[in-house]
Amino acid sequence: MKIKKLITTIAIGVGLVAPIFNGNRTQVVEAASINSIAKQNSYVGVTFLYKMLQTQNIKYNKFYANGNKIKYRKGKPEGIVIHETATPGASAYNEAIYFNREWQNMYSYVHAFVDSKQVIQMMTPNYGVWGAGAIANNRFIQIELCQETTRNKFAKSVNNDAIYAAKLLHRYGITPVHASNTGKGTIWSHHAVSRFLGGTNHTDPDGYFSKWGYSMNDFFDLLKYYYDLQAGETTNSNIPDDNTTTDDTSNDDTDPVSQAPTGKRTLMHDAYTYNAQGQRTAAALKTAGTVVTVAQEKVINGKKYLQIGENEYVVASNIVGSNRVLTHNAYIYNTTGIRVGTTKLLKGKTVRTYGGRINIGGKMYYPIDTNRFVKVANFN
Repeated sequence: MKIKKLITTIAIGVGLVAPIFNGNRTQVVEAASINSIAKQNSYVGVTFLYKMLQTQNIKYNKFYANGNKIKYRKGKPEGIVIHETATPGASAYNEAIYFNREWQNMYSYVHAFVDSKQVIQMMTPNYGVWGAGAIANNRFIQIELCQETTRNKFAKSVNNDAIYAAKLLHRYGITPVHASNTGKGTIWSHHAVSRFLGGTNHTDPDGYFSKWGYSMNDFFDLLKYYYDLQAGETTNSNIPDDNTTTDDTSNDDTDPVSQAPTGKRTLMHDAYTYNAQGQRTAAALKTAGTVVTVAQEKVINGKKYLQIGENEYVVASNIVGSNRVLTHNAYIYNTTGIRVGTTKLLKGKTVRTYGGRINIGGKMYYPIDTNRFVKVANFN
């Protein structure tokens, strides 16, 4: 009985091992095939978001304007984080337009979006972004790979991603070292940042890659292939940056929203309305998020107001705000005083706040958006 049981156990064990081996073998073959397909495609080059938007008469909402600069802790990027968007069917164009419009509400941003057709660089990689948590954001360039619907398109997209990433490595003098398995190196998955650095809990792009029988190991091999090829190219082959034009100008610390605005503007803080003598009207309180039309700025009794209607004004700071420097690292909270995510605004960062202090649950906060707040104590 014991011998029979042992034989049965061995047989079951062998039966379990075989499909695992075959499955792994199939994945290796598919990965090699994807990289082979990828290398047959030409690189699409880089489209700069601000230039693309200019042709469509869309405002470029520069991420690092108004004091919102994330400076790398060592003065330059230390590597690259590879993400995927988790939005099937959304192209690089779709994602770029959406993030340009919504990043101030989402508190999320990356350096580029890549798909099978194009690479759209959102901003210069000379500064960090909000892509993988506070620990990674001031260390790494961050690239989002868009989800494709066919294997050939997937191969084209990883090809564009690998070439773009390799060019960035050469530009900043970074040697490719695979970090996703050890937590040490220069090429990271978002999952690896979650595992080894923390500050985030995402696992991309592993799940999306596995759908195609692919992995970060395979992507690293493709990136390294192009990095080695580019080593023999001239410096002219490196990615041009938009820092010679409006994306990274010498006066990017200017603060255009602090000037008197006109046209449609959003109230960032609940606001009462006042008449031309500075007396509060009987009109109902206007809540944050309300869109108003500003006609002009007016100083009433030494205080700045913005006219939003006939004999109707709101305090200017409820729309244009003012810059404050954090003296402590700060979390972001919602309208009920619940912390939003794990992202920290770091000590020394300049943050634009709107209107006066707000009491939420017995604690004082400054609004930094229509429904996002930072504790007043972090500025003192």
